[in-house]
Amino acid sequence: SVCMELADMRVLLDISMYWPQGDDGEPRSINSIYEEIKGTPLEVGRNTLRLALDGSLDRGYYSNLIKLARLCSKWIGEPVNPADLLRIENDD
Repeated sequence: SVCMELADMRVLLDISMYWPQGDDGEPRSINSIYEEIKGTPLEVGRNTLRLALDGSLDRGYYSNLIKLARLCSKWIGEPVNPADLLRIENDD
């Protein structure tokens, strides 16, 4: 078994592989996604979307993790587990 110090690990949330494209084949803007989900049960803030798209979201509410997983599921048409969005980096 391997024992790691938590300081040696960084957990990031990354939704870039699920991010939808527009009709032009280019990734949709953060603002267009935000406006689409604003006022819905899946609403998260623009900054949360930006950081998650960049793969650099490293903290937040558990509810946002669930909302982002559900958004990704909606975008690709199949279930996305919240754990699928997490990227673990170890400082070796």
